[in-house]
Amino acid sequence: MSILLELLIIAVGFVVGILSGFFGLGGGFILTPLLISLGLPANISIGTSIVGVFISSLVNSLRHKFLGNVEVKTGSITAIASIPGAECGARLIEHLKIIGVYYMNLVVSLLYALILGFISTYMIHERLSSKLNDYKRKNLSPWYRLAELKIPPFIVISWSSRGKISAWIIVLMGFVSGFFAGFLGAGGGFILIPLLIYVASFEPAAASGTCAFWILLNSLYASLTHALKGNVNFTLVLLILTGSLIGMQIGITAIKHVEKENFKLLFSLCLGFISISVLVKLLSYLFNIPLLSLLSPTMTLVSVSIVSLLIATSPLRSRKKR
Repeated sequence: MSILLELLIIAVGFVVGILSGFFGLGGGFILTPLLISLGLPANISIGTSIVGVFISSLVNSLRHKFLGNVEVKTGSITAIASIPGAECGARLIEHLKIIGVYYMNLVVSLLYALILGFISTYMIHERLSSKLNDYKRKNLSPWYRLAELKIPPFIVISWSSRGKISAWIIVLMGFVSGFFAGFLGAGGGFILIPLLIYVASFEPAAASGTCAFWILLNSLYASLTHALKGNVNFTLVLLILTGSLIGMQIGITAIKHVEKENFKLLFSLCLGFISISVLVKLLSYLFNIPLLSLLSPTMTLVSVSIVSLLIATSPLRSRKKR
């Protein structure tokens, strides 16, 4: 492995670390396609990515826990509820195989792009909307009405402005996140983060820390089974962690200085960029354009690097504003 390639992987790990510390995302959506584009077999790329995500999530969760940003009850319940959700998503994929692998990949990629695009558009619209005041906006929101369902038992959430919420709502959030993780092959954090913010009324730091804890629990078994099957390149894992552990500290520090609305905007930009990247890859499948297939991971890396730069400089902008 050349020095330039090692530096590239460390740099990618650094970007993933910033996103992981700030949003609580695992970063597998960046690592896996990058490793595949570098020529590694899919099983090695997936296994290496998952182990890297697991170790990063472990450090990330401990750091957030030390800062008081992890709601262990919520993270544990959503992790348990995500298991049957992931199984349902995986079984739906098995049924879609009937139409053929090629068309199944097209359907999954299209749905992935549309879902990310929808979440991104909704969050940007909600962030920029100034026609309704906060009170009216909350009461007209379907997420607010969902969280107001009075179905016992209830659990107390210290980091939520609601104080307490029905445990069944938390179970539903875990199931939905697990379903999309199993169906789309993504970590599911991109679904859980908006649910924690809009439904459970979590503050950004708590949403990030709890999501990191959720990813830690979810990736534990997957990383173990891939390691036992020999699907992990531990040299690459070490390079990824070299960058991510540094970037993680920047992300965790930045989240303490960012306002909730700006957190939503940065998160929506991240999802929007990824959605466009997936659409580019989808076009390469449809029209058999190899250049677009190479352009897609490049777009992802460049776009998330821009978001990471905005995150890293947010404490400076916050201090300047004050």
